[in-house]
Amino acid sequence: MAQQDTSSQPIGLQEVVVKEIQPSLQKPLTFSRIDKKQLRQIYYGADMPTVLQQLPAVNAYSDNGTGIGYSFFRMRGIDQTRINTTINGIPINDPENQGVFFNNFADLLSGTDAVEVQRGLGTSTNGVAAFGGSVQMQTTQAKQSFETDINLGFGSFGSSRVSVGVQSGLINQKWMSYIKLGQVRTNGFRNNSSAQIESYQLSVVRLLKKGSLRFNAFGGFAKSELAYLGIDKSTFDANKKSNPFVNGESDAFQQFFNQLQYYIALNSKNTLQASAYFIKGAAPKFQFLFPEAWGYGYDFFNMPPYVSGSDTSFTSGDMMSSYRLDQQFYGAFITHTYKTNRLELNSGLHANYFSADHFMEIMSGSRIPTGIKPNHEVYRNTGTKQEASAFVKGQVALSSKLKIFADLQARTTSFSYIDQPMAIRPSYGKVEDMNWVFVNPRMGLNLEVAQGHMLYAFSGLGYREPTRFDYLQDDFAPRDIKQNEINPEQVWDTEVGYRLSGRHKLFINAYAMEFSNQIVGTGAVNSFGYAVTGNVGRSWRRGLEVEYFFQLDKMWSLYGSSALSNNGVKSFTQTYNPFDSTPVAVSYTNTSLALSPEQIHLIGTAFESLDQNWEAAVQLRYVSKQFLDNTENEALSLPSFYTIDTRFSYRLPLTKQKHQLRLSFRVNNMLNANYAPSGSLGGSNTIDSQGNRGHTALFLPAAGMNYFLTLSLQFRDR
Repeated sequence: MAQQDTSSQPIGLQEVVVKEIQPSLQKPLTFSRIDKKQLRQIYYGADMPTVLQQLPAVNAYSDNGTGIGYSFFRMRGIDQTRINTTINGIPINDPENQGVFFNNFADLLSGTDAVEVQRGLGTSTNGVAAFGGSVQMQTTQAKQSFETDINLGFGSFGSSRVSVGVQSGLINQKWMSYIKLGQVRTNGFRNNSSAQIESYQLSVVRLLKKGSLRFNAFGGFAKSELAYLGIDKSTFDANKKSNPFVNGESDAFQQFFNQLQYYIALNSKNTLQASAYFIKGAAPKFQFLFPEAWGYGYDFFNMPPYVSGSDTSFTSGDMMSSYRLDQQFYGAFITHTYKTNRLELNSGLHANYFSADHFMEIMSGSRIPTGIKPNHEVYRNTGTKQEASAFVKGQVALSSKLKIFADLQARTTSFSYIDQPMAIRPSYGKVEDMNWVFVNPRMGLNLEVAQGHMLYAFSGLGYREPTRFDYLQDDFAPRDIKQNEINPEQVWDTEVGYRLSGRHKLFINAYAMEFSNQIVGTGAVNSFGYAVTGNVGRSWRRGLEVEYFFQLDKMWSLYGSSALSNNGVKSFTQTYNPFDSTPVAVSYTNTSLALSPEQIHLIGTAFESLDQNWEAAVQLRYVSKQFLDNTENEALSLPSFYTIDTRFSYRLPLTKQKHQLRLSFRVNNMLNANYAPSGSLGGSNTIDSQGNRGHTALFLPAAGMNYFLTLSLQFRDR
């Protein structure tokens, strides 16, 4: 297909490009896939984590309880900062802190053709190492026919969604384009937790004789009221909507992604793909109140003492601050593919550079010293991250039934931190320049035991560097910091599985992820809502995962997934700081890892009429108990929960199937369950002689019963 003249058959080439980023069913990988039809059925405006929790071993949560706005997920108990995310094969994780904020480009899923999730190490990917898994998104491809899609929706808590997408069709046998504009918003389930995000998406394709040149751009403008702090059990029982932020704490963020991709078929066996990207991000504000009761001195805010008459005060009043961020991220990679009937060989090079200015300004205060102007800067520092990597991976067929896969990646990365000297106070600390070099080998095999029945085995070694927040635990260095204070993480991942494909689908896999120096959360969060983290020595995540789809008859199907796991740490020491004595070190052995439920189950049934005009589904989802820290303390845990969701849609064909109207209605949490899918620790880091902790459990509540109604219109010229 790649050798055909694209001037007469443009779409054939486009299909080849799409397939380039999809792991083959013939590779020994543990993965799940959500195609365009499934996305249309389950996506209604809530961010990516809500969609991903349809898959095995994924638990999602959001700050405001609705899934719209700041939303996150864990896979096999591993947090989002340790999961690689790419869009069109291009990395989008923030290199410094390695996280992804899907709300910054909300509603991208309405312009997405497929989402693929690899669990475990998986195959080599661009960007930060895929430690716990990877998420790959393929945005909507430009088509040769004209098409317009309009989505209008509204639901509980003032939630709404508007998006308009237009396909230009093929122009002059050479050009195609796609553009989409969207907005999602909500008042939030919790008090003072609204979110509003405007987003855009653009794709322009120039078809060449043996290839294509594609420009993709997408991004968004997000405004949110902050709600990342949990509430204690008594407050949760009395008023789940409670939010500790009551002083107008809010933020704004904007992020713009630009991608240029070139693809060419050199001959019948060789293809080449080259990509360059540039990402610009900025935080116009992160409004956070420092109360006078916290006792911060004016030197913390880089201000002189406050003088009123003959009185001089060295302690500030209430200070409304604004954390600011200005970042840029650019890079490029080239990938070569050689493919014959028996051999497929891929190799590639990738390099990128990231820079971010972090600074804080004072917006207002109850006592501002004379001479301090608006937007007074408290601190400023710059973090830079550089990375270069190379990989070679291939699969060879030893016979028609047996294939062997191997993958080797070499990766080097560095981080530097520069603190700008301030006029009133000196820097708090310096950070030494850091450098890491990693080699990540993987291998596996596939055995087709019968038509549609596949067995596979995979094993690999992975390394990953700590993040900026792992070291600083803040937005600036509070002290001198050395690289060896935190060790890189290491995991040996072994996966074995069985896959049934065809009319019925069944995927069973067992895994053992054996860690050294795993970086895990302590249960506490810092001022930004980031987990406070640290190394633990030997730890593990082992489990069994099942995913299935059975076509019961022509209209009814049964689907679902189950994940059973054991997640523990062999031994670690935690230091407590009692108010009236010296620090106390307590050792723990063979305890469960935080926020790693041992069971996650989903089971559902779906109906689709023979003419595909009617659809309906109902599903139950269960998540078992989660501990909030690594000490396996029952008082510091979240109870298990289950929810029942349902959806219904009707499609009304218009004008001989060329146009159509679809009405979709869904109800989430039909039984109005009171539950918290995630949480953190509150209180104080103390312990008494009887072992009683000063910490308390904080719950991040999810919304009760809620609904969302969507009207979708599609207009096509063929």
